[in-house]
Formats: sequence, structure tokens, C-alpha cells
Amino acid sequence: MTSSWGLAGLSPRQRARLDQLYPRAHGIVDHSWPYGITVLEFIDAGRRLLLKACQDTHHLDREARAHRNWLQPLASDVPEMLGYDAGAGLLVKTFIDGELATGSRYEHDPLVFKQAGELLGRLHRGTVPVLDGHYEHSVLSKTLTWLDRAPGLAPPEQLSRVQRWLDAFTPSPVEVVPTHGDYHPRNWIGRPDGRIAIIDFGRAGLRPWYTDMVRMEHRDFLGSPQLREAFRQGYRPKGAVPPAGTVDAGRLLDELMQSLGTVVWAHQVGDQAFEEQGRGMLARTLQGSGFPPH
Repeated sequence: MTSSWGLAGLSPRQRARLDQLYPRAHGIVDHSWPYGITVLEFIDAGRRLLLKACQDTHHLDREARAHRNWLQPLASDVPEMLGYDAGAGLLVKTFIDGELATGSRYEHDPLVFKQAGELLGRLHRGTVPVLDGHYEHSVLSKTLTWLDRAPGLAPPEQLSRVQRWLDAFTPSPVEVVPTHGDYHPRNWIGRPDGRIAIIDFGRAGLRPWYTDMVRMEHRDFLGSPQLREAFRQGYRPKGAVPPAGTVDAGRLLDELMQSLGTVVWAHQVGDQAFEEQGRGMLARTLQGSGFPPH
């Protein structure tokens, strides 16, 4: 019998394992992004399922960990993980029917952002926060690594300001909670019943709550205070909004890491639009009231 899994992006080992697990799979649709992870929708025994396959399982390991440990408070508003074969680099979950928020009518809908805020609040408050004395040391190290790779990709005076700020930064313990790691409309699904669901936990990890806000602050909330307010109403952060004119140093550190990481990674993979988005993030971070002017 000819394998249903004879598709580009799957190794011979992965195809053989899938033939064992899902020998009657059909209706296979490729939803893969171009950066290393194969994502396939398929039908098995009348159910629509989703497969993620990758040779480097770091992304899949994080996703499996999130499903096992942190996503219970989100219940049916996230996919259900059905199995993870780390050796083969295969993760299977239920498929959530609906429309990706990015590029759809959901992308700028305040009611959608309020729901997204509510879901993120449930995730963040699903476990007791843990005090982590290593987190900011790790972020500082990562930021310095991105900075070392950034010359030529951002204005030299900006990179010099970042270097001086990082040299003066002193890490301190911070409370961490389960976070999504890439929270914005590209990972929200608008369902037929009007509710949204959250997908793709491949960057999930224990971090400060504010790390899940950075992408939206630098994209979705720009020029859209109504979306920011709707999101905050849903999220109900516990003292989360800093006083006007101030930005916590730890939050600023994370914005620098995400800004520089976006610029360098996007340049590496040839995504010019995303690279430009990263430069915009960096410029806005440096213009913010929490960053010294010189």
C-alpha cells in the first residue's frame, strides 16, 4: 500500500512512524510555515487532527510541556494534545475549526481582543507564580548575544545605547508564570460559535506576565488604544499597568531582547518585513520613557 505520508518535510523515519500510528489517514493539507516545522491537517477515523513534525524537537518539547502542565485552565479553548513521539519528532493534536485572526475580520475586533485578554489571564493565573532568580540573568545573556550579531542591521548609535544600558543593568529575581511566548492574532482562531481559541505553544515557558504583551504593544496596539483597552479589560492584570511615565527595567530588558532577536533572526531567514518590524520595535523601545535619552 502506498503511504499517505509521502510528503516533503517528513523524514523516512517520520513517515514510517505515521504509517504505524495513522495508516488510514487521508485528506492531508499542508499548513507549514517556511521555517523548519511541518504542519499537516489530516483526517483519521472521522476526526480532523493536526500534526507537527520537526527534526529539531526544541519547539515540540516546549509545546508538549505546555499541554501537559499548564493548559488545563484553558480547557476547550486550546487544542488537545493526543500524543507526542519525541524520538520521531511528531506531535499530534486535535484540529480547531475556524479562521485565523490575522488577515480576517477578527484581527481588529475589540471583542476578539477582550476574549484574547481573558484567555491569557486564565493561562497566567492558572498556577501559583514562582520566584525565579535566574530568569533575568538568562535574558541579559540572550540579549547580549543578539546585540553581538546586530551590527549593520540597526543604527550604530542605537546599538551603542543598548550596550551602555545592558552594561549598567543588574538582574534581580522576578515572578514567573506560564506564558504563551508568541501571543498575537496570528495564533488566535475565530471559531464558528464566535469564541476564539489559542494555538501554537511552541514558545511556551515560565516567564514574567508582561512578556506576552510585547508583540501586541509593538504591532496590534499601535494607534489602536481601543484594542489595548479591550484586551486589558479581558485580562484584568493584577497591578500590571505601570504608572504613567515609568517602565519596569525587567520589562525593558525583555523588549530589547525581543526587538534585537526579531531583527537578527528575520535577517538570517530573509524575512525583510519581519526584520523591519524588529527595527521599529527597537526604535520605539529606545524612544520610550523608561529608556535613558543618551
